[in-house]
Amino acid sequence: MRKFGNCRRRAYVMKQKDIDRLSIIRQLREDSGMPARYVSAAYDTIKALPPHVTFGGLELQRLRETGQISKEEYHGRRNRLLVCRGEASQKGNLCLRVEDETLRVNVTEKQWVSFPLFIPEKYRLRLAEAPYYTVVLRRRDDCGAYDVRITIPVEEPATVSEPRRVMALDINSGHVDFAVAEKTNLKPVAFGRFNCSTILDARKDEKRRRIHLLVNKVRNVAKHYGAEVTAGKLKTLRSRGCNHANRKTQGMNQYAMRKIMAYKLPLNGVRYSERSEAYTSKVGRELSKLLGLDVHKASAYAFSVKVIDYPSFTFLRSVHADEDDGSLSMRLNGGSEPTVLHQARVGLVHNEAGLLPAEATPQHKVGAEDITMSLPTHILQVKV
Repeated sequence: MRKFGNCRRRAYVMKQKDIDRLSIIRQLREDSGMPARYVSAAYDTIKALPPHVTFGGLELQRLRETGQISKEEYHGRRNRLLVCRGEASQKGNLCLRVEDETLRVNVTEKQWVSFPLFIPEKYRLRLAEAPYYTVVLRRRDDCGAYDVRITIPVEEPATVSEPRRVMALDINSGHVDFAVAEKTNLKPVAFGRFNCSTILDARKDEKRRRIHLLVNKVRNVAKHYGAEVTAGKLKTLRSRGCNHANRKTQGMNQYAMRKIMAYKLPLNGVRYSERSEAYTSKVGRELSKLLGLDVHKASAYAFSVKVIDYPSFTFLRSVHADEDDGSLSMRLNGGSEPTVLHQARVGLVHNEAGLLPAEATPQHKVGAEDITMSLPTHILQVKV
């Protein structure tokens, strides 16, 4: 592991000097004396790293600078990784090979050591059928045990038919609201909320496990309604809003949740995509007064409308329920009042959705009954 860590750091420095891959591997192979597969894996672990990387982590370096850990402990915790890729031609992995209940680790070309390895029963058959596998061996901080991660290739899922509905997610602190809408007429099918406040205060490993459970619930609802899932790209680190609210949203680990959904949903036959959710909260705040829902569910519905038909969403952005008699006033972004009739003619406003009558004129005001006239009388509330 010390040699492997040294190869990683040297490969990173040489790559920053624009040295080609083959020259780096050849030079490190001669200097370290390690098997070529280890050196190739060391280069693969650093080839996508950005400039100015601190190996072992900045926190570990600060502990060493303040004298909280010794030099030996610092080197031990920094050099605790060993990786080797598998090859289909070799039917597995030559340097880190799984043999029954042991892991054989090649030290040199003709020397190796074996460690006891525990593999859950449900994964043994998949590992036996895999043409090759990649092994990541990581030593724990207490130097008393090792964590082993085995990666196997998975067949790509079958082609998924075009879904007829969209399930939009509104990720908040402690709960995720969703809305399912038809693609043909924008009618809402179901609204619901996933209560997941326990994620906020959970530890790292427990938090990830609960995020997986949350993604499983999203998958089940999406498969039940035959819908594709769309989530918003949240950027709370640079937001100018309330810092307290931003910290709570970051506590949801929405980035990790989106990454898990990106690979887990397609494996279960559910399409997944990410879109910008700009202005969905503002539109949802207006729709909540008409639909009788809370702002988050209405925002999720506005998000689904944005994904399905963006021109309709831009029209909803220009409608505000701020008249004295409760009717809606139209304020178009980037246009004047005479352009309302033209937008209605070109199809930006859907008559079948009841958003604007076909005979609308620039002086016509759309009432709340016009917007809700075609919505289903029974809206299913789903709570998981």
